[in-house]
Amino acid sequence: MATRKLNQSIFRLVVGLVMLTALMILINVWNSTSKHAQNQLNGNLKVAQNVFEQVLENRENVLYNSANVLTADFGFKQAVATGDVPTIDSALYNHGGRISADLMALVSLDGSNITSVPQILEAGADFPYPRIVHNAVIDGGASSLLLIERRLYQVMMLTIDAPAPIAVAVIGFEIDQEWGQQLKNVTQLETTIEVKADGKKNLTISTLPDEMVSLALSEQGQTLSWLSLSLFNDVPYVSRQFLLAEEGNFNVVITLSNDVHRLFSDFSALQMNISLIAVLAIILALCFAALFSRKVAKPLVALADIAQRISTGDYNKAINTQSSSTEVSNLAIALESMQSNIRQREEKISYQAQHDILTGLNNRYNMESLLNVKFEENKPFQVLGINVFGFRSINDVFGYHNGDTCLQVLAKRLLAHGGLGARLAGGELLWVPDEHVTHEQLLEFRNELEQPIETGDASIITKVSIGMLNCPTDAGNAEELFRRMNIVLDETQLSEQLLLNYKPEFEQRYLRRLSIIAELKTALDDQQDELSLFYQPKLDLISGKVTKVEALIRWNNAILGFVSPDDFISVAEQAGFIGKITDWVINQAIKDAVTLRDAGMDVSIAINLSAKDVMDNALLPHITSLMSASELDSKALSFEMTESDLVREPEKAIQQLRAFRERGFELAIDDFGTGYSSMSYLKSLPVTTLKVDKSFVLKLDSQQGDQKIVRTVIDLAHSFGLNVVAEGIESQATLQLLQNWGCELAQGYYMCKPLPFADFIQWHNKHQSTNWLEK
Repeated sequence: MATRKLNQSIFRLVVGLVMLTALMILINVWNSTSKHAQNQLNGNLKVAQNVFEQVLENRENVLYNSANVLTADFGFKQAVATGDVPTIDSALYNHGGRISADLMALVSLDGSNITSVPQILEAGADFPYPRIVHNAVIDGGASSLLLIERRLYQVMMLTIDAPAPIAVAVIGFEIDQEWGQQLKNVTQLETTIEVKADGKKNLTISTLPDEMVSLALSEQGQTLSWLSLSLFNDVPYVSRQFLLAEEGNFNVVITLSNDVHRLFSDFSALQMNISLIAVLAIILALCFAALFSRKVAKPLVALADIAQRISTGDYNKAINTQSSSTEVSNLAIALESMQSNIRQREEKISYQAQHDILTGLNNRYNMESLLNVKFEENKPFQVLGINVFGFRSINDVFGYHNGDTCLQVLAKRLLAHGGLGARLAGGELLWVPDEHVTHEQLLEFRNELEQPIETGDASIITKVSIGMLNCPTDAGNAEELFRRMNIVLDETQLSEQLLLNYKPEFEQRYLRRLSIIAELKTALDDQQDELSLFYQPKLDLISGKVTKVEALIRWNNAILGFVSPDDFISVAEQAGFIGKITDWVINQAIKDAVTLRDAGMDVSIAINLSAKDVMDNALLPHITSLMSASELDSKALSFEMTESDLVREPEKAIQQLRAFRERGFELAIDDFGTGYSSMSYLKSLPVTTLKVDKSFVLKLDSQQGDQKIVRTVIDLAHSFGLNVVAEGIESQATLQLLQNWGCELAQGYYMCKPLPFADFIQWHNKHQSTNWLEK
C-alpha cells in the first residue's frame, strides 16, 4: 500500500469534502431558493390578508366610535324621538361630513328606512337586510358588509337609546375601486373583491386589468416550481382567497394576487451567482467556521432564542450568555435592558388603561369588566354611588388643583374600607363593598367622607349624596347598573336626600323628566301654542282698584297633558334652558302689556325670575330693548324673585337688582318668611315690595299664630319703607284684616284665580267698580 504525505491526504480529504459540500450546497440552494420564494410569496399573501382584515377592523372601530358619538348626542336623540326629519338629516349630514362617511342613515326598529344621507335608501321602504337591524336592536349594535344599490359598504349600526332603543343609526364607508387601489399601495398585491348573492356574482371590484381578473382568480391555490417559472413561464399570478363576510345568501370573497414574475425576475441570475460563489464561500467557510462558530454562532443562537421568548411576552427570566466577544455581551445587556423596559411599560400601560390617573381608582371601563364578573358569580352584592355636591363650584372657588386634591382624599377614604372603587366622571365615585353595609354604617361612612379636607391652601368641606343598588335585584348587568346609578344619584340631588335606595319609580320620573325636556324644547323652539300666560289680579287695598297682576306660565302638551310649572320649571333649571322660558315669558308679557296700554288699562305685570335669570348680565339690557321697541314705560313691568334664590349669592344678587331699580323697575321678594336669613340682608336688598307667602295667609282669619307672623312682616316691611303683597286670600275676613294692618296689595282666589289674558280683560272691565271689602 503506497503511502502519502499527511498534508496531501489532508488536502485530498479536504478537497473531496469541499467538492462534495459544494455540490450539496448547490443542490440545496436550488431547492431552498425555490422553497424560500414560495414561502415568501405565501407569507406576503398572508401578511396582505392580515393587513386587509386589520384595515377593515380599524374602519369598523372608526365607524363604531363615530356611531357612538352620534347616538350619544342629546340633540340627535331628541330629534329622533320627536321625528324631526330635517334635524335628523342635518345631524347625519354634518356627522357624516366630519368622518367622510359614504352612507348615513336612520332605520326604525321594525326595519323600515326613515331617512338617509345621501338618499341611497328610499324613505319608508324596508331596509334590505332586516336581520342585521334585528341583531342591532337585540345587541345594541351590529356591523357587516352590505351590498346596497350595487355598491358594497362596510356598515356599523348602533341603537339610539332614550333610554330604551327608539331607532337604529347606520354609518357606512363604501368599498370601491379607489379603496382597493389604496390597499394595493400598502400591500403591493392585486386585490379582487367579489360580491355574490343567490349564487351569482353581483359585483366585482379589482385592481387588476379586466382581462387579467379571471386568469388571476383561476390561479387560486397554485403551487410554484422553479421549472415552471424558468422554462415555461406559465404562472403569472399566485392568489389567496378567503371569505370576508356572509349574510344569508349574500357573501363577500376577497382574492389577493401576487405577480410572480416580478418576484422571480432575478431568480436565474441569482442562481448563477450563487453557483459561482458557492465554491469560494465554502472554502472560506471551511477556514473560518471552526474558528468563529463556537465563539459567535452559539451565543448568537442563544440570544435569538431569548429574543423569541421576549417576543412571546415572557419577561421574567434572566439573560445569561457566556461569550468572550464584547459585542455579544453588549447585545445580551441590551436585551436584558429591553426586557426590563418592556415589562415596566406594559405594566404601566395596563395600569393606566384600567385606572383613573388622578385617584388611582378603577376607571369606568375596567369597573364594568369587574362588575360583569361579579354578576356572573350570581351572588348578591351592594353598589354605592357617591356624588360630590357642587364639585364644579369647588373647582371654580378653590381652583382645579384643590378640586383634584379633594377627589384624591375622598378616594383614599373610600379605599380604606376595602372593596372595589371607581371614578365614573367628575365628582362621581362608585364603591362595591366586600360585605353588606347597614344604614348606620352608611351614615358613618358618609360622615367620614364629609370631614374637612385640608389642602394646604384651604379647608374644604364637601357634601356628598349616596345612591344604593342591591344587585342583581336592582340591576342585572354593568350597563344597566351604571344607568340606574345615574338615575338614583340624580334623584338624590332633586330630592336632596343624601342617602337613597334605588326604586323603580325613580326611572319613571327620570323618563318623564326626559320627556318634559324634549317636549318643552320643542314648544319653545317651534313657537307652538302650548305655552300661555295666565294672570292673577292684585287688589290695591288703598284705592280698591286692580293695579297689578302676576304673570303665571301654563303648559298644556299634546302628549304629556297639563304639566305643572313646579315640574317643568325645575327640570328646565336643571337642564340649563330656564333662560329660554324666561325669554318667552318676557316677550309674551310685553305683548300683553302693549294690549293693556292700548286698551287704556293702567295695570303693571309682575314676572317671576329665577336665580339664574337674576345673575344673567344680558337679561336687563334685553328687557329694556324690548320695552323701548314697544314704547312701554318701566312701570308696565315689575319682577319677583324667591327669597331662597337670593341668599345663595347675595352680593351679586344685590348688584344685579340695583341695576333693575336704576332702570325704574319695581322688585318684590316672593314667598317672604319661608327663608332662613332674610333679616340679615333685607336692609341691603334694593327691593320695593315683600310678598307674604300664602302658607301664612290661607287661614289668617282663624289662626292667631299666622296673624302675629303676618302683622310682624307688615310692620317690618314698613320699617324698611317697603310695600307688602299678601297672596293666598280666600275670604273677605282675611282681606279686611290685611287692610286694617296696612297691607298695600292683596292677591288670591277670593278676588280671582289666574285667568287667560282675554278672560282677565273681561274680568277687569266687569269688576272696575266692585268693592271687595263690602262684597
